[in-house]
Amino acid sequence: MAQELDPVGEPSKRAGPVAEQHGVYVAARGYGSIADQNNIVFEDTFEVAAALGYRLSDSLRTELEYAWRSSDIAGLNGASTASGEFDSHSIGVHAYWDFRKNSHFRPFVGGGGGWGVQDFQFAGPADANPNFIVVADDRNDSLYWNALTGVTWHISSDYRLAFGVEYVSYSDQAVESNIGGIDGINRAYNFFLASRWFFGS
Repeated sequence: MAQELDPVGEPSKRAGPVAEQHGVYVAARGYGSIADQNNIVFEDTFEVAAALGYRLSDSLRTELEYAWRSSDIAGLNGASTASGEFDSHSIGVHAYWDFRKNSHFRPFVGGGGGWGVQDFQFAGPADANPNFIVVADDRNDSLYWNALTGVTWHISSDYRLAFGVEYVSYSDQAVESNIGGIDGINRAYNFFLASRWFFGS
C-alpha cells in the first residue's frame, strides 16, 4: 500500500492507531483534595496512592489501591480557633472503563470501594467559653465508595499519564470529643495526576 503523504509531498507524521497494552501494571497517583466534614474545617489537604493493576481488555482494567490522605484541621463549628491534624488510610478495589480504543488520548470513568481508617486529633478553646478547651482524639473505621473520571495520555507502549477527578465518601460517623460526638459527613473531592507502567512488552 502506498505511504500517506502530507500536502508538501513528505511522509505524514500524523499519529496512527495505538495498540493497547494488556496485563499487569503499577500506578502512582498524587491528589489535591477538598475534604468535607461539615463541622470541621480542613486546610492543605493532599493525598498519595499506589496501585497494582491489570488490564483485562482494550477497555476494562482493575486496580488494587492503597491511599493516604492528610489535612490540617483549622477550626470547627463552636471552636473556630481549634487546630490539629487529620489522616486517612484506605485500601480498595477499583474498576475503570476506557473509551476511544486505539487513541493516544482516552477518556475514562471508574468506581469502586474498600475500607478506610480516619484519624482526627485537635484541640482549641470553645467560642462561647474560651476557658473550656475542646479536645478530640478519635479514629473511625468504615467502608467507602468512590467515582472517578478523567483522560489518559498514551505516551509509549509501557507508560501512561492521566489526569482526573474523584469523589469519595465514607460512612457518616461522629467524631468523639470531650463535648460528645461531633456529627458530620465524611467525603472528599479530589483532583489527581497519575502514572501507569506496564510490565513486559
